[in-house]
Amino acid sequence: MCCVLSLAASTMFVQAALSQQSPGDDGNLPVLYQVKLDASRIAIDVVSFGCTDASYFSVQLDPAPADVHRLSIVRQKQDMCRMSPHIVTLTMDLPAVANPAGAKFFLVNKLAGPGTLRRSQP
Repeated sequence: MCCVLSLAASTMFVQAALSQQSPGDDGNLPVLYQVKLDASRIAIDVVSFGCTDASYFSVQLDPAPADVHRLSIVRQKQDMCRMSPHIVTLTMDLPAVANPAGAKFFLVNKLAGPGTLRRSQP
């Protein structure tokens, strides 16, 4: 099962009950609980243990056939804090792409279904 995200719409929410397995997945690709694309920014929901912020992640785009980009959220460092796990929303800039209005993205990270983790309060 694949997920393709498009910037043709100004805002898009992606929630999935099924996770996806891609070749080359490793421990640096965190499970995402929600993804939202809005123009040149991406908002992701990930698990935090109290210290996680956007600097813990990077956005990687790899070209794929037919004007599709493989979009990966890569973990750069682990959250070593000791709070109980909870979901936080982080916002990051997307790398520039040619023809952003027609750009499509294939999300490489696994998507989690609804769970029992609490969300942090904004």
